Amino acid sequence: MKIVIAESKMKSFIKDKFGLDFSGDIKEITNPYGVLNDFDSCFSYVYLNRKLNNNGPAYLIKIDDNFKIIYQKDLNLDRDWIIDNDCRTYDESDLMDILGISALGLTMDDLIELYL
Repeated sequence: MKIVIAESKMKSFIKDKFGLDFSGDIKEITNPYGVLNDFDSCFSYVYLNRKLNNNGPAYLIKIDDNFKIIYQKDLNLDRDWIIDNDCRTYDESDLMDILGISALGLTMDDLIELYL
């Protein structure tokens, strides 16, 4: 049986059951200057510019005041690029576990589409 949940109901469900609300906390990055200074020690602007040119936009996601991530589909390697402001990289499933929402079966793309 397939259950369809409306976008607004899914946002409410995530907020009520998991305490997460990314409304206004996901921003599309189309140039390297759209990234906060929090990531300066993780990579250079030249590196990010190359990734943006090769793979399209990335997304800055504020989890909380001290935990921010950048997410991008890496088309060349056929995997995601997820890095936090402490320069740690993640697999998508590990990040969903950290957020506590892995049981929902959502992907990073689903979250971005839901909140952007």
